[in-house]
Amino acid sequence: MSTADSSRLSAVTIGTLFAKRIRLGVLALAVVGIGLVFPFPVEGRLWGHVFNLAHAPTFFCTFLVVVGLLDPSALGLPKRFATVLPMTTGRTAVVAAVLIGLGVLGECLQFFAGRSPSLKDVAANSAGLLAAFVWVSGRRSFAMIRHFSGVIAIVVLAAASLTPLINIRECVEQLRQMPQLTSFERPLELGSWKARDATMTRSTEWSTDGVRSLKVELQPAAYPSVSFYWPNADWQGYQVFAVDFRNPNEKPVTLTIKVQDRQHSLNDKGRRDRFNYDVVLASGEVRSVSIAIREIQRAPENRNMQMDQISLVEIFASGLTERTSFFVDHLRLE
Repeated sequence: MSTADSSRLSAVTIGTLFAKRIRLGVLALAVVGIGLVFPFPVEGRLWGHVFNLAHAPTFFCTFLVVVGLLDPSALGLPKRFATVLPMTTGRTAVVAAVLIGLGVLGECLQFFAGRSPSLKDVAANSAGLLAAFVWVSGRRSFAMIRHFSGVIAIVVLAAASLTPLINIRECVEQLRQMPQLTSFERPLELGSWKARDATMTRSTEWSTDGVRSLKVELQPAAYPSVSFYWPNADWQGYQVFAVDFRNPNEKPVTLTIKVQDRQHSLNDKGRRDRFNYDVVLASGEVRSVSIAIREIQRAPENRNMQMDQISLVEIFASGLTERTSFFVDHLRLE
């Protein structure tokens, strides 16, 4: 075989290998892209933090896969794995930029998939890519730089994972404390609550369990509220839902307790498809409100509430014309 024939054969082989590697790279990017956009059939605070935890490691590994397919030696793999495109520092930076763009695009497309885009997710993706870029860039340097780049990559990944891990631990603790739903003793318990036309603070002024309760300041509005999103969802086997209140005002306060399940949250069928219970607190009154679980279950007009899929407990006032405060504590099942 002539030298020209060998060159042509080598070119054909490299071309075939390049095309194969590109296909694998596109497949890897497609898998990541689908993962960013796909509306996974799991919900809740715990799953949200698990997905948050996955962002940085996923983009770290995706970067390594793409770079490794183009230039295995950049990852320190043996020379028997052919290089189809040498990965210089500039080219690895381009790969990182493309993957950042993919992450931003995926977050934007979540609008159309019923998911919530997040700048925090973009930051976590970028942290994973930064860790991978630093690690790959240090691979071809002398030993001290290799070790240093590895340490930096680990630190960046750990920093990006710390908050999700802390929140996952809090969710596990919330599950372990059943039948207590929340008692506001831990600062991260407020991560499950959202306020609308209201402010929330953990207070030591009054409590019925532990030393803290939730102090709520309601603003003048149509429906100021505080909402407990994704409490422990399975209320089956319990007889009573209970919650403690205190009214520190000189006037009575009327509050409504709302409970709904996942089906109501998905379909938003209105007031008749959920449970509502009005509580009138006299000035200075402290009251423990107990509600039979069967009443909650039978509240929807044309169905039974799914007591293993409770998704929201909300406390709100209606047509408030002046600032009003109250304390709430020790939400529990009995």
